[in-house]
Formats: sequence, structure tokens, C-alpha cells
Amino acid sequence: MNLEIVMNAWGWALLNFVWQGAVVGGVAALLLALLRGASARWRYAVCAVALGLCLGLPLWQCLDLAPAEVEFSTELPPLAEQMPALVGAWALGTGLMLARLALGLAWVARARRRSTPAPADWQARLDALARRLGLRRPVPLRLLPDLAGPVALGVLRPCVLLPAALLSRLPVDLLEALLAHELAHVRRWDYVANLLQSVVEALLFFHPVVWWLSARLRAERELVADEISAELLGQHDGGRRMALALHALSELPPGHTPNVALAAHGGDLLRRIERLLAPRPQATGWKLALPALLIAATSFVVQAKGRDTAEPPAATATAAAAAKDAPPPAQQLRLPVNAKHVVVVDDATGKVLMSRDADAVVPIASLTKLLTAMVVLDAKLDPNEKLRITNDDVDTLKHSKSRVRVGTQMTRLAALEMALMESENRAAAALARTFPGGEAGFVKAVQAKIRALGLSRTAIAEPTGLSPANTSTATEMAAITAAAARYGEIERITSVKKAKVPVDGRPREIRNTNRLVGAKGWDIRVSKTGYTEEAGRCLAMRILNGKRPVTVVLLDADGSAQRLRDAALIRKSLAKQAL
Repeated sequence: MNLEIVMNAWGWALLNFVWQGAVVGGVAALLLALLRGASARWRYAVCAVALGLCLGLPLWQCLDLAPAEVEFSTELPPLAEQMPALVGAWALGTGLMLARLALGLAWVARARRRSTPAPADWQARLDALARRLGLRRPVPLRLLPDLAGPVALGVLRPCVLLPAALLSRLPVDLLEALLAHELAHVRRWDYVANLLQSVVEALLFFHPVVWWLSARLRAERELVADEISAELLGQHDGGRRMALALHALSELPPGHTPNVALAAHGGDLLRRIERLLAPRPQATGWKLALPALLIAATSFVVQAKGRDTAEPPAATATAAAAAKDAPPPAQQLRLPVNAKHVVVVDDATGKVLMSRDADAVVPIASLTKLLTAMVVLDAKLDPNEKLRITNDDVDTLKHSKSRVRVGTQMTRLAALEMALMESENRAAAALARTFPGGEAGFVKAVQAKIRALGLSRTAIAEPTGLSPANTSTATEMAAITAAAARYGEIERITSVKKAKVPVDGRPREIRNTNRLVGAKGWDIRVSKTGYTEEAGRCLAMRILNGKRPVTVVLLDADGSAQRLRDAALIRKSLAKQAL
């Protein structure tokens, strides 16, 4: 078998894989949809088998075609003449992808050399977790400064690399949860699996189905490791500890970790937190599902016959006509949310889609800043006027931290952006202090705004929300959020993930405190978060459910991770209702 025959055979195999890969992807997508409520282990297996087929099909076809390739070449000479160029282009792309993989492996080797052993007490903690997981191989724990998060590396000599800063920034129980996750990768030999996966990506880089399957495989791999670590940490609070650890890790400054040749990489943070805090019921086996389907079908037939015999045709027609003319009943969402006070309103119709103790008067923390922004914009003050932060703007009630020093200068518009996006208290205080009539004039304007909005259970004492005297209800906060959505400037500021504002004449990057803004699948038009000890974690936002605006208010959640999970549950339920 000469080189020309092998090249032609491989070229035909690559061409045929274009449609074969699409078929494999379609079948995999169907199976993943059927298994969406099952354990991540099943979806991981589907993705792994599908990716294996993607590699096996062209290899098998190449071996099968090679002996008969001369016949193909004589039947289709114009296309056969292009095979050397096709295979050459594939070889160039594969070479570049393999070079990328080699760079990742070189980073791994360099990271091992640069890392230092962790303190003995932390190595002991890792060893104890490894024994509970049934790992017999020693797994060293090593520290590396410039790392985005914990990483499991190695095949014969596995180790866990840990950002040195985490030892001082994370509580012990949360850091143990992250280490348990990495040990789960070690036990499953995920490092080897990811290396093989990267090779498949390099060989079949031209097919989008391969990249989609590979991304899903990495995401499911992280979910499997999350499940194992949650089981290791305990049945009652293991999932919660793992979710809090992931959220705490996401809040840290970004480091550098290459996305090739590493086992612990991938997965959507919000999806992982949601799975840990509210795991879906496991899918029932087909043998158990079949009797249930037969029983349901029999019940349906019996009930249908019962209605046919018990109800006269005229009565049936009358009832059908009445039902047709009657307005559809409002379907309320019933979700296991953590927040103590919740309301979800369809802004297009005014219908309340979900309500939980929504009329209780409670502190609203920095959600106050929505009213502050509306009052400042109503006054039509010069947005470019320079404001200076003074000692009067410093928080003496909660002694909260601030990125804005006394003496800092910024425009009124920049102060408004910092107050809404970063919830900067000194910026909000400066907006009220420089309001016509000073702080007293600002409070009067807020009271007038409250009356204009028809609110009877909202009280605002100051502009930041630090005071527990700033109170409202979830229902009235929904009205405030809907009113804020009518201000184009508020919508523009709060609907972006990050922005740059001039501070002391230099641009400063600010980030939205709502981590859902800009996240995949979210279309958020107005957003504000809040937190004080009295108010708990709060969130008010307007989202688009399809094309319909919906206001969501969550008051007094136990933590940021719980608040994210509540919002995700509500959005998913709204999306299902819209279908």
C-alpha cells in the first residue's frame, strides 16, 4: 500500500466524517436531552462514547477504503485529484492543534518545577481526604502563586496545584471542598481522559460537533467531580459546602491556567452551583418507566370513557364553550427558593407569577440606590459636574469598605454609575450631599417620589441603604424596579457586566455586583443587588423571558450562592412556561 493510496483513503474518510459526525451529534443531543434529569455520570458516558465514535469512524473507514481506493479514484477523478491538498490542509491544522497541546503540557511541567510544597497540616488534610476516597497513590499538594484555581495534574505521579493565596483567603471548610473536587479528578484518571480528548480535538478540529461534544464532556466531568466531592463531604451539607466554595473561588481575582491538558477545567459555574444546591431527581430506569406509562395510559382511557358516559353531549359542549371564553388561569411558580421574601411579576400583564411573603416590610439594603438614581435623574442636574468625595460621605454606621478615597474627584454621572454598578456607598452619599437643598432636600425628593409611585409601605432615610431604616416590601420593590426600567440611563448602566468611568481624571474599570449580568442565557435590563446584616442578600432585576419583561425581587437570601440559585430556578421555570 503506497502513500498515495493511504492519502486518498484518509481524504475520503475525512469527507465522509462531515455527515457522519453530524449524525453522531444529533443522536448524542437526543440522548443528552432524555438524560437531563439523570446523574452527570450518564451524560458524561454519552459524550465520551460519542467522541470515541467520532474518532473511530474515520479511522475504520480509512482502513476499509485503502485497498479499494484506486477504484474510487477512477470513478471520481476531479475530486480525487484534490485529495492531496485536502489532506495537506488537515495535516497543517492538526499540527497547529498538537503544538497548542504541547504548549499546555510544557506549562504543566514548568508549573510542577516552580511550585513549592504546601504546609504539612494542609498536606495532612489532603491525605485524609484521599484515604476517604480510596486513593492509594500519594497525591502531593503544592502551591503556585499565579494560578486561577486548584488543578489536578499528572498520570503516574499525580499532584494538586493550589493558588497560594487561597490558604489565607478561603475558610478551611471551603478549601477542603475544593481539594475534594480535585481528588475526585485524580481518582477518575480525568487527566488521562482530558489528554485523549485533546488529541481527538486536534485530529478532528474541523468539525463543530467534535468541539460541542468536547465542551459538554468537560462540563459533565466537572459535574461528576462535584457529585463525588459532595458525597465525600457529607450527605447533609456536602453539596452546599461545594457550592459555596465554587462561589468563593469565582470571587477571587483571575489568574492564569491554560485550557489544555488539565483535568479540572470547564463547566458553567451557575449550572454547577444549581446542581449542587438543588439536585434534580434521578431518571428512572426504562424497566420501571414502562409500567408507569402503561398505568397512565390505562387511567387516561378509563377516565375518558367515564366522562363520555356520565356527561351528556349538550352539557359537554356548553362546558367547552365556557372554558373557551374564560380567561386562562394565572399559573403561579412554586419553587424551593431560599430567599424569605420573593415576588415575580409579568410586567406586560401585571400578573404575579410567584409570591412568597411579599408584603412583609423588611430592610432593602442597597436596593435603595434605585430610588437614589431616579431622584437624581429627575432633578436633571449637570451629569458632567465634578463632585469631590469628603469625610461626610464616609460610612460611619457599618464602616463598610470603599475603593474611593476621601478627596477623589469624579463627575456626577461617574458617581451614579459607581453607585448602581458597584454599589459604591460613598458615591451614593455624594450624590445626595450635592443634591439641591443638600441631604434634607434629597430626602424630601425621595418621599415625593415614593408618593408619586403610590407606595405606602416604603420608607427611605438615607441614599445608600446601609441604614436598616430603609425598608420596603418585595411587592413594592417590584414597582420600584419597574419604574427604574423606564429610565434609559439606569437601564444602560445596570445591564452591562463592566464599564470604565473617569475617576481623578483616569479611567477606572468597575464591575456589576450582579454576576448574572452578561452571563450566558440571561437578558437582564435592570439590575441591583444589596447586602447588609439586617437585610441579607437582596436582588431586584428586570429580565426578558423571551420577549416579555419580567421583574424578579429576592429579599433576605442566606448568601450570594443561594441568591444565584434562586434566580436560576426562577428563570428556568419561566422559560418552561413560555414554551
